[in-house]
Amino acid sequence: MEREGFQMNTIAERIKFAMKAKNKKQVDIVKDTGISKGAFSSYLSGQYNPKADKMELIADSLDVDLRWLYGENVPMENTQRNDTALQYVFYNNSCSEYLLNDLNDMYIAMKTQYSALIPRFYVLVNRSGNEVHILPLFLREDSSEFYECPSDFFYANRHSVFTRDFDSINVELSTATVYYYGIDTKTYEPKVTMLYYSQTDDCFYIDNGIQDCHIKAFEKELEKEALYLKHNAQ
Repeated sequence: MEREGFQMNTIAERIKFAMKAKNKKQVDIVKDTGISKGAFSSYLSGQYNPKADKMELIADSLDVDLRWLYGENVPMENTQRNDTALQYVFYNNSCSEYLLNDLNDMYIAMKTQYSALIPRFYVLVNRSGNEVHILPLFLREDSSEFYECPSDFFYANRHSVFTRDFDSINVELSTATVYYYGIDTKTYEPKVTMLYYSQTDDCFYIDNGIQDCHIKAFEKELEKEALYLKHNAQ
C-alpha cells in the first residue's frame, strides 16, 4: 500500500519506496545487481531511468513486481516467482461467437489464482499466419490490470507465462506475431499492440508497422469497454 505523503509518480520514487519498505540500502542493490554505484545513484536521483535489463535486476533485488516498478496499477509485492502457478493454459472454445472460419482456433486462457483456474483472456489463433490475438475478459473487478499489454512479453524469463503452452495451440514461437487488445489507461481509447518475437533476445518487441489483421469482433469488445470507462470517468 502506498503511504500518504510519499510520492509514487516516477520510477525513482518507486525504487526509493521499495528500498525503504524492504529495508535495503543502495550498497545492497549494487551488490545484488552488479549495477555501478554511480549508475544506481543516477536512477535514484531521477536523472536517468534504468534500461529494461537493469529494471529487471532491480525488481529482482527488491523482490517487487516489475510492472509495479514501471508504474502500473498492480500490487508492489512480487507474485510472479512461481512461473508454473501463473502460467496461462489454453482451453478450446470451439463454440465461441468469435470463431469466424476454419482457419482460426478459439481458446480461453486461464491461470491458477485463488486455488482455482480463472479465465482471463480470449485467445484466437490464426494458424495460416501464425498469429495470436489476445483479448482480456472484462468481467472481473481486477480486469483493469490487463488494460495495458503485459510486460511479461518483453523479458526472456517472463514471456513463458504466456508462451509455454503455445505448442498446445499449434503456435510456433520463433515466428509468432501477437496482437494484444488493450486500452490506453490515460485516454481510455482502444489500443491494439502488435508484438514480434526475437529469437536472438528471446523476448517480444513492439512492432510499430501497419496493422491490418485485427479481429473486428475483438475491436468491438474493446470499444464497449472503452466507452464504459469514459462514462465512469466523467
